[in-house]
Amino acid sequence: MKFKNIIRYTAALALPVALLGGCTGDFEELNTNPIEVNPSDLPFEAQFLEPMSYSYPNQQNLFQYWTNLQIDIFGGYFESPNGNFTNQRYDINRGHCGGMYENFMLHIINNTGRLIKQCDAEGKFDFSATMRIVQTYNLLDFTDAYGPVPFLSVFKTAGDPVQPSSFAYDTQKAVYEAMLEDLDTALQGLKTETAGMNTYDIWCGGDRALWAKVANQLKLRIALRMVKVDPAQAETVARAAISAGVLEDKDILISKGFENEMWLMFNWGDCGANASLVTMLKGFKDPRLKLYFTKNTQPIVKPGAKPLQVPDKDGKMVDKKDDDGFLVYAEEDYLTDPETGEKLKPGTAYIGIPAGCAIGGKPNQYSNYSGWAGTFSMPQPIMFAAEGWFLRAEAELRWPGIGSEDVKTLYENGIRTSIKNQYAYRKSYAEQGYSEFKQSLPEDWNTLADDATINAYIAGETVQTDYTDPNTALNGAYNSKALNLLSVKWDSGASKEEQLQRIITQKWIAVFPLSTEAWAEYRRTGYPKLFQVKQNASNGVISTELGPRRLPYSDTEINANTAEYNKGVELLNSEASGGTSGDNAGTRLWWDRADKGNF
Repeated sequence: MKFKNIIRYTAALALPVALLGGCTGDFEELNTNPIEVNPSDLPFEAQFLEPMSYSYPNQQNLFQYWTNLQIDIFGGYFESPNGNFTNQRYDINRGHCGGMYENFMLHIINNTGRLIKQCDAEGKFDFSATMRIVQTYNLLDFTDAYGPVPFLSVFKTAGDPVQPSSFAYDTQKAVYEAMLEDLDTALQGLKTETAGMNTYDIWCGGDRALWAKVANQLKLRIALRMVKVDPAQAETVARAAISAGVLEDKDILISKGFENEMWLMFNWGDCGANASLVTMLKGFKDPRLKLYFTKNTQPIVKPGAKPLQVPDKDGKMVDKKDDDGFLVYAEEDYLTDPETGEKLKPGTAYIGIPAGCAIGGKPNQYSNYSGWAGTFSMPQPIMFAAEGWFLRAEAELRWPGIGSEDVKTLYENGIRTSIKNQYAYRKSYAEQGYSEFKQSLPEDWNTLADDATINAYIAGETVQTDYTDPNTALNGAYNSKALNLLSVKWDSGASKEEQLQRIITQKWIAVFPLSTEAWAEYRRTGYPKLFQVKQNASNGVISTELGPRRLPYSDTEINANTAEYNKGVELLNSEASGGTSGDNAGTRLWWDRADKGNF
Protein backbone atom coordinates (compact mmCIF):
# COMPACT_ATOMS: atom_id res chain seq x y z
CA MET A 1 0.00 0.00 0.00
CA LYS A 2 1.15 3.57 -0.59
CA PHE A 3 1.53 4.84 2.92
CA LYS A 4 1.53 8.57 2.08
CA ASN A 5 -1.96 8.21 0.74
CA ILE A 6 -3.17 6.09 3.63
CA ILE A 7 -2.06 8.80 6.03
CA ARG A 8 -3.65 11.50 3.90
CA TYR A 9 -6.89 9.56 3.65
CA THR A 10 -7.28 8.68 7.31
CA ALA A 11 -6.46 12.24 8.30
CA ALA A 12 -9.15 13.52 5.94
CA LEU A 13 -11.74 11.29 7.59
CA ALA A 14 -11.07 13.03 10.89
CA LEU A 15 -11.96 16.45 9.44
CA PRO A 16 -15.30 18.07 10.22
CA VAL A 17 -18.14 16.74 8.10
CA ALA A 18 -18.51 20.05 6.27
CA LEU A 19 -15.00 19.67 4.86
CA LEU A 20 -15.45 16.12 3.66
CA GLY A 21 -15.67 15.49 -0.04
CA GLY A 22 -13.43 13.25 -2.10
CA CYS A 23 -11.10 11.86 0.54
CA THR A 24 -8.49 10.47 -1.79
CA GLY A 25 -8.34 12.80 -4.77
CA ASP A 26 -8.52 11.41 -8.28
CA PHE A 27 -7.46 7.90 -9.21
CA GLU A 28 -4.46 8.90 -11.30
CA GLU A 29 -2.98 11.09 -8.59
CA LEU A 30 -3.66 8.48 -5.95
CA ASN A 31 -1.82 5.78 -7.83
CA THR A 32 1.12 7.63 -9.36
CA ASN A 33 2.38 9.96 -6.63
CA PRO A 34 5.93 9.35 -5.35
CA ILE A 35 5.81 6.94 -2.43
CA GLU A 36 7.85 6.50 0.69
CA VAL A 37 7.47 2.73 0.99
CA ASN A 38 6.97 0.40 -1.95
CA PRO A 39 5.04 -2.73 -0.96
CA SER A 40 7.66 -4.88 -2.65
CA ASP A 41 10.25 -3.44 -0.26
CA LEU A 42 8.43 -4.90 2.72
CA PRO A 43 9.14 -8.45 3.89
CA PHE A 44 7.08 -10.68 1.64
CA GLU A 45 4.89 -12.11 4.41
CA ALA A 46 4.22 -8.62 5.81
CA GLN A 47 2.56 -7.57 2.58
CA PHE A 48 -0.41 -9.86 3.34
CA LEU A 49 -1.22 -8.22 6.66
CA GLU A 50 -2.98 -5.07 5.45
CA PRO A 51 -5.83 -6.60 3.41
CA MET A 52 -6.45 -9.24 6.07
CA SER A 53 -6.54 -6.79 8.97
CA TYR A 54 -8.58 -4.16 7.12
CA SER A 55 -11.33 -6.70 6.50
CA TYR A 56 -12.54 -5.36 9.86
CA PRO A 57 -10.80 -1.97 9.85
CA ASN A 58 -8.71 -1.16 12.87
CA GLN A 59 -8.43 2.57 12.17
CA GLN A 60 -11.02 4.52 14.11
CA ASN A 61 -12.13 7.12 11.58
CA LEU A 62 -12.21 4.66 8.71
CA PHE A 63 -14.20 2.20 10.82
CA GLN A 64 -16.84 4.84 11.47
CA TYR A 65 -17.21 5.69 7.78
CA TRP A 66 -16.90 2.03 6.71
CA THR A 67 -20.14 0.80 8.31
CA ASN A 68 -20.89 2.49 11.62
CA LEU A 69 -22.64 5.58 10.26
CA GLN A 70 -24.96 3.64 7.95
CA ILE A 71 -24.84 -0.17 7.54
CA ASP A 72 -24.55 -0.82 11.28
CA ILE A 73 -27.80 1.14 11.66
CA PHE A 74 -29.62 -0.19 8.60
CA GLY A 75 -28.86 -3.79 9.61
CA GLY A 76 -30.71 -3.32 12.90
CA TYR A 77 -27.83 -3.92 15.31
CA PHE A 78 -26.93 -0.37 16.27
CA GLU A 79 -28.37 3.13 16.45
CA SER A 80 -26.60 6.40 17.11
CA PRO A 81 -27.40 8.49 20.18
CA ASN A 82 -26.00 11.41 18.21
CA GLY A 83 -28.97 12.85 16.35
CA ASN A 84 -26.66 14.98 14.21
CA PHE A 85 -25.91 11.84 12.19
CA THR A 86 -28.86 12.01 9.82
CA ASN A 87 -28.53 8.67 8.03
CA GLN A 88 -30.56 7.03 10.79
CA ARG A 89 -33.54 9.20 9.79
CA TYR A 90 -32.93 8.42 6.09
CA ASP A 91 -31.62 11.90 5.34
CA ILE A 92 -28.68 10.22 3.66
CA ASN A 93 -25.35 12.02 3.96
CA ARG A 94 -23.27 10.93 0.95
CA GLY A 95 -20.14 12.04 2.77
CA HIS A 96 -20.87 9.41 5.40
CA CYS A 97 -21.30 6.59 2.87
CA GLY A 98 -17.87 6.34 1.23
CA GLY A 99 -15.91 4.34 3.79
CA MET A 100 -16.72 0.94 2.30
CA TYR A 101 -15.55 2.18 -1.11
CA GLU A 102 -12.35 3.74 0.22
CA ASN A 103 -11.46 0.70 2.33
CA PHE A 104 -11.85 -1.71 -0.57
CA MET A 105 -9.86 0.41 -3.01
CA LEU A 106 -7.10 1.54 -0.67
CA HIS A 107 -6.57 -1.35 1.69
CA ILE A 108 -7.93 -4.43 -0.05
CA ILE A 109 -7.64 -4.67 -3.83
CA ASN A 110 -4.51 -2.53 -4.12
CA ASN A 111 -2.86 -5.28 -2.10
CA THR A 112 -4.76 -8.44 -2.97
CA GLY A 113 -4.62 -7.74 -6.69
CA ARG A 114 -0.85 -7.31 -6.67
CA LEU A 115 -0.20 -10.29 -4.39
CA ILE A 116 -2.46 -12.64 -6.36
CA LYS A 117 -0.54 -11.88 -9.55
CA GLN A 118 2.84 -12.16 -7.88
CA CYS A 119 2.08 -15.42 -6.10
CA ASP A 120 0.51 -17.00 -9.19
CA ALA A 121 3.60 -16.08 -11.20
CA GLU A 122 5.84 -17.67 -8.57
CA GLY A 123 3.76 -20.84 -8.27
CA LYS A 124 2.65 -20.02 -4.72
CA PHE A 125 -0.94 -20.85 -5.52
CA ASP A 126 -1.97 -21.44 -1.92
CA PHE A 127 -0.72 -17.97 -0.99
CA SER A 128 -2.66 -16.39 -3.84
CA ALA A 129 -5.66 -18.51 -2.81
CA THR A 130 -5.78 -16.82 0.59
CA MET A 131 -5.71 -13.40 -1.07
CA ARG A 132 -8.49 -14.39 -3.49
CA ILE A 133 -10.62 -15.41 -0.52
CA VAL A 134 -9.84 -12.20 1.39
CA GLN A 135 -10.59 -10.17 -1.73
CA THR A 136 -13.90 -11.95 -2.30
CA TYR A 137 -14.90 -11.57 1.34
CA ASN A 138 -14.51 -7.81 1.03
CA LEU A 139 -15.81 -7.57 -2.52
CA LEU A 140 -19.08 -9.19 -1.46
CA ASP A 141 -19.54 -6.49 1.19
CA PHE A 142 -18.53 -3.82 -1.34
CA THR A 143 -20.94 -4.78 -4.11
CA ASP A 144 -23.76 -5.56 -1.67
CA ALA A 145 -23.43 -2.04 -0.30
CA TYR A 146 -23.47 -0.18 -3.64
CA GLY A 147 -24.46 -2.55 -6.47
CA PRO A 148 -22.37 -2.25 -9.66
CA VAL A 149 -18.79 -1.35 -8.74
CA PRO A 150 -15.41 -1.02 -10.46
CA PHE A 151 -13.74 -4.40 -9.99
CA LEU A 152 -12.46 -6.19 -13.09
CA SER A 153 -10.80 -3.04 -14.45
CA VAL A 154 -9.22 -2.25 -11.09
CA PHE A 155 -7.94 -5.79 -10.63
CA LYS A 156 -6.52 -5.85 -14.15
CA THR A 157 -4.07 -3.04 -13.40
CA ALA A 158 -3.50 -3.69 -9.68
CA GLY A 159 0.20 -3.44 -8.94
CA ASP A 160 1.05 -1.67 -12.18
CA PRO A 161 3.40 1.32 -11.71
CA VAL A 162 1.13 3.64 -13.71
CA GLN A 163 -2.62 3.51 -13.34
CA PRO A 164 -5.34 4.66 -15.75
CA SER A 165 -7.27 7.79 -14.90
CA SER A 166 -10.61 5.97 -14.66
CA PHE A 167 -12.03 2.54 -13.96
CA ALA A 168 -15.09 0.97 -15.56
CA TYR A 169 -17.95 -0.44 -13.52
CA ASP A 170 -19.21 -4.01 -13.69
CA THR A 171 -22.81 -5.09 -13.23
CA GLN A 172 -23.44 -6.76 -9.91
CA LYS A 173 -24.23 -9.94 -11.80
CA ALA A 174 -20.76 -9.86 -13.38
CA VAL A 175 -19.16 -9.21 -10.00
CA TYR A 176 -20.96 -12.23 -8.55
CA GLU A 177 -19.77 -14.40 -11.42
CA ALA A 178 -16.20 -13.19 -10.87
CA MET A 179 -16.39 -13.93 -7.15
CA LEU A 180 -17.53 -17.50 -7.73
CA GLU A 181 -14.79 -18.03 -10.28
CA ASP A 182 -12.18 -16.65 -7.88
CA LEU A 183 -13.36 -18.89 -5.05
CA ASP A 184 -13.14 -21.98 -7.25
CA THR A 185 -9.64 -20.94 -8.31
CA ALA A 186 -8.73 -20.43 -4.67
CA LEU A 187 -9.99 -23.87 -3.68
CA GLN A 188 -7.73 -25.38 -6.31
CA GLY A 189 -4.82 -23.25 -5.20
CA LEU A 190 -5.13 -24.41 -1.61
CA LYS A 191 -4.00 -27.87 -2.75
CA THR A 192 -0.50 -26.40 -3.14
CA GLU A 193 1.67 -26.38 -0.01
CA THR A 194 4.12 -23.50 0.07
CA ALA A 195 6.16 -23.11 3.23
CA GLY A 196 5.58 -20.07 5.41
CA MET A 197 1.84 -19.47 5.25
CA ASN A 198 1.56 -19.41 9.04
CA THR A 199 3.98 -16.46 9.18
CA TYR A 200 1.40 -14.07 7.74
CA ASP A 201 -1.95 -15.80 8.19
CA ILE A 202 -3.93 -13.94 10.87
CA TRP A 203 -7.20 -15.54 9.79
CA CYS A 204 -6.62 -19.30 9.79
CA GLY A 205 -3.11 -19.73 11.18
CA GLY A 206 -1.84 -21.47 8.05
CA ASP A 207 -4.60 -24.11 8.12
CA ARG A 208 -5.45 -24.70 4.46
CA ALA A 209 -8.43 -26.91 5.31
CA LEU A 210 -9.88 -24.07 7.36
CA TRP A 211 -9.32 -21.65 4.47
CA ALA A 212 -11.26 -24.05 2.23
CA LYS A 213 -14.20 -23.96 4.65
CA VAL A 214 -14.15 -20.16 4.63
CA ALA A 215 -14.19 -20.20 0.82
CA ASN A 216 -17.09 -22.66 0.73
CA GLN A 217 -19.03 -20.64 3.29
CA LEU A 218 -18.61 -17.58 1.08
CA LYS A 219 -19.86 -19.64 -1.87
CA LEU A 220 -22.92 -20.67 0.11
CA ARG A 221 -23.58 -17.06 1.12
CA ILE A 222 -23.39 -16.01 -2.50
CA ALA A 223 -25.60 -18.89 -3.65
CA LEU A 224 -28.42 -17.97 -1.28
CA ARG A 225 -28.12 -14.29 -2.15
CA MET A 226 -28.85 -15.30 -5.76
CA VAL A 227 -31.98 -17.37 -5.18
CA LYS A 228 -34.38 -14.78 -6.59
CA VAL A 229 -32.36 -14.00 -9.73
CA ASP A 230 -30.81 -17.35 -10.68
CA PRO A 231 -32.28 -20.17 -8.59
CA ALA A 232 -30.77 -22.91 -10.75
CA GLN A 233 -27.22 -21.64 -10.37
CA ALA A 234 -27.87 -20.91 -6.71
CA GLU A 235 -28.73 -24.57 -6.13
CA THR A 236 -25.70 -25.80 -8.09
CA VAL A 237 -23.30 -23.56 -6.15
CA ALA A 238 -24.96 -24.43 -2.83
CA ARG A 239 -24.64 -28.16 -3.48
CA ALA A 240 -20.96 -27.86 -4.24
CA ALA A 241 -20.27 -25.72 -1.17
CA ILE A 242 -22.18 -27.99 1.21
CA SER A 243 -20.58 -31.11 -0.23
CA ALA A 244 -17.10 -29.64 0.20
CA GLY A 245 -17.80 -28.39 3.73
CA VAL A 246 -18.30 -25.07 5.51
CA LEU A 247 -17.42 -23.94 9.02
CA GLU A 248 -18.97 -26.03 11.80
CA ASP A 249 -17.18 -25.22 15.05
CA LYS A 250 -14.32 -22.74 14.67
CA ASP A 251 -14.93 -19.00 14.25
CA ILE A 252 -12.54 -16.84 12.24
CA LEU A 253 -11.30 -14.06 14.52
CA ILE A 254 -8.31 -11.72 14.26
CA SER A 255 -6.54 -11.86 17.61
CA LYS A 256 -3.26 -10.08 16.93
CA GLY A 257 -3.45 -7.02 19.15
CA PHE A 258 -5.33 -4.74 16.77
CA GLU A 259 -7.84 -2.30 18.21
CA ASN A 260 -11.51 -3.23 18.00
CA GLU A 261 -13.05 0.09 17.07
CA MET A 262 -16.64 -0.76 18.02
CA TRP A 263 -15.69 -0.11 21.63
CA LEU A 264 -14.54 3.36 20.60
CA MET A 265 -17.75 4.13 18.69
CA PHE A 266 -19.68 3.57 21.93
CA ASN A 267 -17.05 5.42 23.95
CA TRP A 268 -17.34 8.45 21.67
CA GLY A 269 -21.10 8.52 22.22
CA ASP A 270 -21.71 7.98 18.51
CA CYS A 271 -23.07 4.42 18.69
CA GLY A 272 -25.52 2.51 20.83
CA ALA A 273 -27.60 -0.65 20.90
CA ASN A 274 -30.57 -0.77 18.51
CA ALA A 275 -33.97 -1.26 20.12
CA SER A 276 -34.87 -3.93 17.54
CA LEU A 277 -32.01 -6.16 18.66
CA VAL A 278 -32.39 -5.55 22.40
CA THR A 279 -36.12 -6.25 22.43
CA MET A 280 -35.66 -9.46 20.44
CA LEU A 281 -32.93 -10.70 22.76
CA LYS A 282 -34.96 -9.77 25.83
CA GLY A 283 -38.16 -11.29 24.52
CA PHE A 284 -36.50 -14.54 23.45
CA LYS A 285 -34.67 -14.68 26.82
CA ASP A 286 -31.48 -14.92 24.82
CA PRO A 287 -28.31 -15.40 26.90
CA ARG A 288 -26.30 -13.49 24.29
CA LEU A 289 -27.94 -10.20 25.35
CA LYS A 290 -25.63 -10.14 28.36
CA LEU A 291 -22.60 -10.89 26.18
CA TYR A 292 -23.37 -8.22 23.59
CA PHE A 293 -24.34 -5.27 25.79
CA THR A 294 -24.19 -3.95 29.35
CA LYS A 295 -27.06 -2.35 31.21
CA ASN A 296 -27.55 1.43 31.13
CA THR A 297 -24.20 3.08 31.70
CA GLN A 298 -25.32 6.28 33.46
CA PRO A 299 -28.39 7.57 35.31
CA ILE A 300 -31.41 8.15 33.06
CA VAL A 301 -33.34 11.13 34.40
CA LYS A 302 -36.12 13.53 33.56
CA PRO A 303 -35.37 16.35 31.11
CA GLY A 304 -33.79 19.28 32.92
CA ALA A 305 -33.06 17.31 36.10
CA LYS A 306 -30.06 18.55 38.07
CA PRO A 307 -27.79 16.46 40.32
CA LEU A 308 -28.13 16.89 44.04
CA GLN A 309 -25.71 19.36 45.58
CA VAL A 310 -23.39 18.73 48.52
CA PRO A 311 -20.62 20.82 50.08
CA ASP A 312 -17.04 19.86 49.31
CA LYS A 313 -14.23 20.07 51.86
CA ASP A 314 -14.06 23.83 51.37
CA GLY A 315 -17.78 24.32 51.77
CA LYS A 316 -18.39 24.91 48.07
CA MET A 317 -21.55 23.27 46.70
CA VAL A 318 -20.76 20.61 44.07
CA ASP A 319 -22.60 17.81 42.28
CA LYS A 320 -23.17 14.78 44.47
CA LYS A 321 -21.64 11.51 43.30
CA ASP A 322 -21.97 7.99 44.62
CA ASP A 323 -19.09 5.71 45.56
CA ASP A 324 -18.65 4.66 41.91
CA GLY A 325 -18.46 8.25 40.68
CA PHE A 326 -21.96 8.47 39.19
CA LEU A 327 -24.05 11.58 39.62
CA VAL A 328 -26.85 11.31 42.17
CA TYR A 329 -30.31 12.81 41.61
CA ALA A 330 -33.43 13.18 43.67
CA GLU A 331 -35.44 9.93 43.59
CA GLU A 332 -38.32 11.60 41.78
CA ASP A 333 -35.99 12.73 38.98
CA TYR A 334 -34.99 9.24 37.85
CA LEU A 335 -36.96 7.82 34.95
CA THR A 336 -38.19 4.27 35.40
CA ASP A 337 -37.71 1.05 33.52
CA PRO A 338 -41.05 0.58 31.69
CA GLU A 339 -40.91 -3.18 32.24
CA THR A 340 -40.03 -3.37 35.95
CA GLY A 341 -40.78 0.08 37.31
CA GLU A 342 -37.27 0.34 38.75
CA LYS A 343 -35.54 3.70 38.94
CA LEU A 344 -33.01 3.89 36.11
CA LYS A 345 -29.92 4.35 38.17
CA PRO A 346 -26.69 3.12 36.55
CA GLY A 347 -26.70 -0.59 35.74
CA THR A 348 -30.45 -1.15 36.04
CA ALA A 349 -31.72 -2.30 32.64
CA TYR A 350 -30.79 -3.33 29.11
CA ILE A 351 -32.22 -0.57 26.90
CA GLY A 352 -31.90 0.01 23.16
CA ILE A 353 -32.16 3.27 21.25
CA PRO A 354 -35.32 3.75 19.14
CA ALA A 355 -34.96 3.78 15.36
CA GLY A 356 -34.81 7.01 13.39
CA CYS A 357 -35.79 9.60 15.96
CA ALA A 358 -34.96 13.29 16.27
CA ILE A 359 -33.12 12.94 19.56
CA GLY A 360 -30.73 15.87 19.21
CA GLY A 361 -26.98 16.00 19.31
CA LYS A 362 -24.78 14.44 21.95
CA PRO A 363 -24.53 14.30 24.87
CA ASN A 364 -28.09 13.29 25.67
CA GLN A 365 -30.00 10.67 27.64
CA TYR A 366 -29.71 8.12 24.83
CA SER A 367 -25.95 8.00 25.32
CA ASN A 368 -26.71 6.51 28.74
CA TYR A 369 -28.62 3.48 27.47
CA SER A 370 -26.95 0.06 27.14
CA GLY A 371 -23.20 0.04 26.59
CA TRP A 372 -20.82 -2.16 24.63
CA ALA A 373 -19.91 -5.33 26.52
CA GLY A 374 -16.31 -5.40 25.40
CA THR A 375 -13.02 -3.58 25.17
CA PHE A 376 -10.70 -2.09 22.57
CA SER A 377 -8.62 -5.29 22.67
CA MET A 378 -11.45 -7.66 21.72
CA PRO A 379 -10.49 -9.72 18.63
CA GLN A 380 -12.05 -8.58 15.37
CA PRO A 381 -14.70 -10.94 13.99
CA ILE A 382 -14.45 -12.14 10.39
CA MET A 383 -16.75 -15.16 10.06
CA PHE A 384 -18.77 -17.26 12.50
CA ALA A 385 -19.19 -21.03 12.34
CA ALA A 386 -22.82 -20.71 13.41
CA GLU A 387 -23.56 -18.96 10.12
CA GLY A 388 -22.54 -22.11 8.27
CA TRP A 389 -25.23 -24.11 10.07
CA PHE A 390 -27.92 -21.54 9.30
CA LEU A 391 -26.89 -21.28 5.65
CA ARG A 392 -27.19 -25.05 5.38
CA ALA A 393 -30.56 -24.93 7.15
CA GLU A 394 -31.94 -22.53 4.56
CA ALA A 395 -30.44 -24.56 1.72
CA GLU A 396 -32.08 -27.71 3.09
CA LEU A 397 -35.39 -25.86 3.41
CA ARG A 398 -35.19 -24.81 -0.23
CA TRP A 399 -33.72 -27.97 -1.69
CA PRO A 400 -34.57 -30.97 0.50
CA GLY A 401 -31.83 -33.59 0.51
CA ILE A 402 -29.07 -31.15 -0.45
CA GLY A 403 -27.27 -32.24 2.72
CA SER A 404 -27.35 -35.14 5.13
CA GLU A 405 -29.15 -33.43 8.05
CA ASP A 406 -32.68 -32.12 8.39
CA VAL A 407 -33.58 -28.43 8.76
CA LYS A 408 -34.44 -28.65 12.47
CA THR A 409 -31.11 -30.24 13.35
CA LEU A 410 -29.17 -27.68 11.34
CA TYR A 411 -31.14 -24.81 12.87
CA GLU A 412 -30.61 -26.01 16.43
CA ASN A 413 -26.93 -26.75 15.83
CA GLY A 414 -26.54 -23.17 14.64
CA ILE A 415 -28.01 -21.86 17.88
CA ARG A 416 -25.85 -24.14 20.04
CA THR A 417 -22.70 -23.23 18.16
CA SER A 418 -23.43 -19.52 18.34
CA ILE A 419 -24.10 -19.39 22.07
CA LYS A 420 -21.11 -21.53 22.98
CA ASN A 421 -18.72 -19.72 20.62
CA GLN A 422 -19.92 -16.22 21.47
CA TYR A 423 -19.48 -17.03 25.14
CA ALA A 424 -15.96 -18.33 24.58
CA TYR A 425 -15.11 -15.35 22.37
CA ARG A 426 -16.68 -12.53 24.34
CA LYS A 427 -16.75 -13.64 27.99
CA SER A 428 -13.48 -12.17 29.28
CA TYR A 429 -13.84 -8.97 27.24
CA ALA A 430 -17.46 -8.51 28.30
CA GLU A 431 -16.37 -8.86 31.93
CA GLN A 432 -14.03 -5.93 31.39
CA GLY A 433 -16.88 -3.99 29.77
CA TYR A 434 -19.13 -4.50 32.79
CA SER A 435 -16.25 -3.54 35.07
CA GLU A 436 -15.61 -0.34 33.09
CA PHE A 437 -19.18 0.78 33.85
CA LYS A 438 -18.99 -0.37 37.49
CA GLN A 439 -21.65 -3.03 36.91
CA SER A 440 -21.86 -6.42 38.54
CA LEU A 441 -21.86 -9.42 36.27
CA PRO A 442 -25.28 -11.02 35.71
CA GLU A 443 -26.09 -13.67 38.30
CA ASP A 444 -26.20 -16.42 35.67
CA TRP A 445 -22.92 -15.34 34.07
CA ASN A 446 -21.16 -18.67 34.53
CA THR A 447 -24.03 -20.70 33.09
CA LEU A 448 -24.95 -18.59 30.04
CA ALA A 449 -23.61 -21.22 27.65
CA ASP A 450 -24.17 -24.46 29.51
CA ASP A 451 -26.33 -27.18 27.97
CA ALA A 452 -29.31 -26.54 30.25
CA THR A 453 -29.41 -22.86 29.33
CA ILE A 454 -29.11 -23.59 25.62
CA ASN A 455 -31.73 -26.35 25.73
CA ALA A 456 -34.17 -24.04 27.49
CA TYR A 457 -33.54 -21.33 24.91
CA ILE A 458 -34.07 -23.70 21.98
CA ALA A 459 -37.35 -24.82 23.54
CA GLY A 460 -38.41 -21.24 24.25
CA GLU A 461 -41.89 -20.10 23.25
CA THR A 462 -41.62 -16.40 24.12
CA VAL A 463 -41.42 -13.68 21.48
CA GLN A 464 -39.96 -10.21 21.02
CA THR A 465 -41.05 -7.64 23.60
CA ASP A 466 -42.69 -4.31 22.80
CA TYR A 467 -40.36 -1.33 22.96
CA THR A 468 -41.15 1.47 25.38
CA ASP A 469 -38.70 4.34 25.43
CA PRO A 470 -38.12 5.61 28.99
CA ASN A 471 -37.64 9.15 27.71
CA THR A 472 -40.98 9.28 25.91
CA ALA A 473 -42.93 6.70 27.89
CA LEU A 474 -45.73 9.12 28.73
CA ASN A 475 -46.58 10.22 25.20
CA GLY A 476 -45.39 7.04 23.47
CA ALA A 477 -43.80 8.95 20.61
CA TYR A 478 -40.89 6.54 20.20
CA ASN A 479 -42.58 3.33 21.32
CA SER A 480 -42.98 0.33 18.98
CA LYS A 481 -45.06 -2.82 19.11
CA ALA A 482 -43.24 -6.13 18.78
CA LEU A 483 -42.99 -7.35 15.18
CA ASN A 484 -41.28 -10.74 15.53
CA LEU A 485 -44.00 -12.97 16.91
CA LEU A 486 -42.47 -16.37 16.18
CA SER A 487 -40.67 -18.00 19.10
CA VAL A 488 -37.27 -19.70 18.98
CA LYS A 489 -38.74 -23.20 19.23
CA TRP A 490 -38.71 -24.96 15.86
CA ASP A 491 -42.06 -25.83 14.34
CA SER A 492 -41.84 -28.54 11.71
CA GLY A 493 -45.46 -27.95 10.75
CA ALA A 494 -45.02 -24.24 10.07
CA SER A 495 -45.01 -22.82 6.55
CA LYS A 496 -41.74 -22.48 4.69
CA GLU A 497 -42.01 -18.73 5.11
CA GLU A 498 -42.24 -19.00 8.89
CA GLN A 499 -39.42 -21.55 9.00
CA LEU A 500 -37.27 -19.19 6.94
CA GLN A 501 -38.09 -16.35 9.33
CA ARG A 502 -36.85 -18.41 12.27
CA ILE A 503 -33.65 -19.37 10.44
CA ILE A 504 -32.79 -15.85 9.32
CA THR A 505 -33.67 -14.31 12.69
CA GLN A 506 -31.36 -16.69 14.50
CA LYS A 507 -28.63 -16.21 11.92
CA TRP A 508 -29.01 -12.44 12.35
CA ILE A 509 -28.50 -12.80 16.10
CA ALA A 510 -25.58 -15.18 15.58
CA VAL A 511 -23.50 -13.10 13.15
CA PHE A 512 -23.58 -10.01 15.39
CA PRO A 513 -21.86 -7.55 14.98
CA LEU A 514 -21.21 -8.22 11.26
CA SER A 515 -23.83 -5.79 10.03
CA THR A 516 -22.83 -6.03 6.36
CA GLU A 517 -24.20 -9.57 6.31
CA ALA A 518 -27.13 -8.72 8.57
CA TRP A 519 -28.28 -5.87 6.31
CA ALA A 520 -27.84 -7.88 3.11
CA GLU A 521 -29.93 -10.75 4.44
CA TYR A 522 -32.58 -8.39 5.77
CA ARG A 523 -32.92 -6.85 2.31
CA ARG A 524 -33.03 -10.27 0.66
CA THR A 525 -35.57 -11.92 2.99
CA GLY A 526 -37.25 -9.17 5.01
CA TYR A 527 -36.15 -10.88 8.26
CA PRO A 528 -35.97 -10.26 11.05
CA LYS A 529 -38.61 -7.57 11.08
CA LEU A 530 -37.05 -4.29 12.23
CA PHE A 531 -38.74 -1.36 13.93
CA GLN A 532 -39.56 1.37 11.44
CA VAL A 533 -37.98 4.80 11.78
CA LYS A 534 -40.13 7.40 13.49
CA GLN A 535 -38.95 10.21 11.22
CA ASN A 536 -38.30 9.50 7.54
CA ALA A 537 -36.47 12.52 6.09
CA SER A 538 -35.81 11.01 2.65
CA ASN A 539 -38.55 12.97 0.87
CA GLY A 540 -40.10 9.77 -0.39
CA VAL A 541 -36.91 8.23 -1.78
CA ILE A 542 -36.71 5.52 0.91
CA SER A 543 -39.68 3.45 1.99
CA THR A 544 -40.37 3.64 5.73
CA GLU A 545 -41.57 0.05 5.59
CA LEU A 546 -38.62 -1.38 3.65
CA GLY A 547 -35.74 0.86 4.68
CA PRO A 548 -32.64 1.71 2.62
CA ARG A 549 -31.71 -0.76 -0.12
CA ARG A 550 -28.15 0.41 -0.86
CA LEU A 551 -25.61 3.15 -0.19
CA PRO A 552 -25.10 5.99 -2.66
CA TYR A 553 -21.70 6.07 -4.36
CA SER A 554 -18.97 8.13 -2.77
CA ASP A 555 -18.07 11.71 -3.59
CA THR A 556 -14.70 10.39 -4.73
CA GLU A 557 -16.39 8.48 -7.54
CA ILE A 558 -18.54 11.38 -8.64
CA ASN A 559 -15.62 13.82 -8.72
CA ALA A 560 -12.74 11.62 -9.87
CA ASN A 561 -14.31 8.90 -12.00
CA THR A 562 -17.20 10.91 -13.39
CA ALA A 563 -17.75 9.36 -16.81
CA GLU A 564 -17.52 5.80 -15.51
CA TYR A 565 -19.65 6.71 -12.52
CA ASN A 566 -22.43 7.84 -14.85
CA LYS A 567 -22.19 4.55 -16.73
CA GLY A 568 -22.25 2.74 -13.39
CA VAL A 569 -25.54 4.40 -12.49
CA GLU A 570 -26.93 3.22 -15.82
CA LEU A 571 -25.88 -0.34 -14.90
CA LEU A 572 -27.49 0.07 -11.51
CA ASN A 573 -30.75 1.13 -13.14
CA SER A 574 -30.61 -1.77 -15.59
CA GLU A 575 -30.51 -4.30 -12.74
CA ALA A 576 -32.95 -2.56 -10.38
CA SER A 577 -36.56 -3.53 -9.77
CA GLY A 578 -39.44 -1.94 -7.92
CA GLY A 579 -39.73 1.40 -9.70
CA THR A 580 -37.04 3.39 -7.88
CA SER A 581 -33.86 4.16 -9.82
CA GLY A 582 -30.79 6.35 -9.68
CA ASP A 583 -27.89 6.74 -7.30
CA ASN A 584 -29.89 6.91 -4.11
CA ALA A 585 -30.55 4.68 -1.11
CA GLY A 586 -33.99 3.58 -2.34
CA THR A 587 -32.81 1.75 -5.47
CA ARG A 588 -32.72 -2.03 -5.25
CA LEU A 589 -29.72 -4.16 -6.17
CA TRP A 590 -29.64 -6.96 -8.75
CA TRP A 591 -30.50 -9.74 -6.29
CA ASP A 592 -33.03 -7.67 -4.31
CA ARG A 593 -36.06 -8.36 -6.47
CA ALA A 594 -39.25 -6.43 -5.72
CA ASP A 595 -41.25 -8.78 -7.93
CA LYS A 596 -40.35 -12.05 -6.22
CA GLY A 597 -41.09 -13.47 -2.78
CA ASN A 598 -38.89 -15.77 -0.76
CA PHE A 599 -40.51 -18.90 -2.26
